[in-house]
Amino acid sequence: MKLSLRVTIALILALTAYRIVMLHFDGTDLFVDEAQYWQWSQHLDFGYYSKPPMIAWVIHLFTTLGGSSDIFWIRLASPLLHMATALILIPATARLTGSKEVANWTAISYATLPGVALSSVFMSTDTVLFPCLAITLYAYSHLIERRAAGFAVLMGAAIGFGTLAKYAMLYFVATAAIAAIFMPRTRIALRDCLFAAIAALLVIFPNIWWNATHGGATLKHTSENADWHGLNFKLGKALEFFSSQFGVVGPVLFAAMIVVFVRLVRGRAQPTEKHLFILSWPIVLAIVFQALMSRAYANWAATAYAAGTMLAVFYLFTHSPRWLRASLVINTLAALLFPLMTVLAQDVRLPNGKPVLARYLGRAELSRQIGETATRVGAATIVADNRDILADLFHTLRNEPYTVLARTQGGFPRNYYEQTFPLTSAKGDDLVLYVTAAGVLSCHSVTLDPVADLSPRDGYLAGRRLHAFALPASCLTNLIG
Repeated sequence: MKLSLRVTIALILALTAYRIVMLHFDGTDLFVDEAQYWQWSQHLDFGYYSKPPMIAWVIHLFTTLGGSSDIFWIRLASPLLHMATALILIPATARLTGSKEVANWTAISYATLPGVALSSVFMSTDTVLFPCLAITLYAYSHLIERRAAGFAVLMGAAIGFGTLAKYAMLYFVATAAIAAIFMPRTRIALRDCLFAAIAALLVIFPNIWWNATHGGATLKHTSENADWHGLNFKLGKALEFFSSQFGVVGPVLFAAMIVVFVRLVRGRAQPTEKHLFILSWPIVLAIVFQALMSRAYANWAATAYAAGTMLAVFYLFTHSPRWLRASLVINTLAALLFPLMTVLAQDVRLPNGKPVLARYLGRAELSRQIGETATRVGAATIVADNRDILADLFHTLRNEPYTVLARTQGGFPRNYYEQTFPLTSAKGDDLVLYVTAAGVLSCHSVTLDPVADLSPRDGYLAGRRLHAFALPASCLTNLIG
């Protein structure tokens, strides 16, 4: 079971290099969220409609360094940030578990998690959050042993920047508090807690201010995502989410986490297992409850799996080294497969013929068709009511002379594009190209026929009816029919 630090680092660097090379040959389009994050990066701010600002800042940095807004530069931060996370987890794990061997295994296990493998080929807020979480755990591992103002400020700043990446970073604060209640040895000096809180608030304050001056847009969207409507007890949704975690973490590692759960219930868990359990499992259970009440996506418990990976590896290293090796083999295969799938995205298909990565395909092609249609009918403005379409139009047609606007429905904006690029900025008599799912449109008692059938045959909107209409902007701001 020997795994030296040198070999661990070499494996992480090699895997990262592989991911970057595969990214260069990536055949997928930007997902709707990625395209939106890129659009944010063109207009730097302290907050945005649905997320805090850190991901936009990171994309801005990398596209500026690369001098390009191509997909490669938008996604390049992902494998590099996961590499940084894996490396930071080495000293953090060594201190929290007391074992350098467990630390090395944790780092390479994290780097090969299926969830990390998928996140490394696309750009997400989880990717930006994880280095901050790893730094937080490292500083925390020092602070539970001794008073240290420097580590307290470091932890607070890391929590702050992690929160600017994704509000789920605050789960750590809750789990650390739970640990302090049930395990006195994990308590941090009150002075250091104060230093950390001040540092975190200073970092987060600009986003708090932004929300206060923008109607609480991000907080409102986050609360709407929870989508609670009473006590529903959707057992199927909860089981679906729980089962998905075997895919996020890998079957062996998540099974090991469950075994430790059982050991804790039976009173057989070691102190280190109890500590890491508290830093991970409450997050998973909270999202299981969220799924029970409404819904939850597989990645919503992602912040559990920095400490969760430590927990699983610590147990397996101590009790079942053979399964730890098996876990690494299984997860490494997934880690090698995901980047390859993005290169062969059009060729890797399900039995029904649909591409496995269908939701990452067909977006740019649709945007180009829309642009060509606008040119043909002489419209300089393109309007859409679909967030997916709007997101890609901005990126794919970024160098074209079109104005892209969102048709609004009134009331609080439903998305970033309605908030920032509403149709109201177009003149009433301007000719616009309107892309919609409607087959027929009426304006001022006149029935309009579409100028183009844009219904995609492949990709994320395959089989959906989609048409383009050429009409004055006033027909959409005062639509009749």
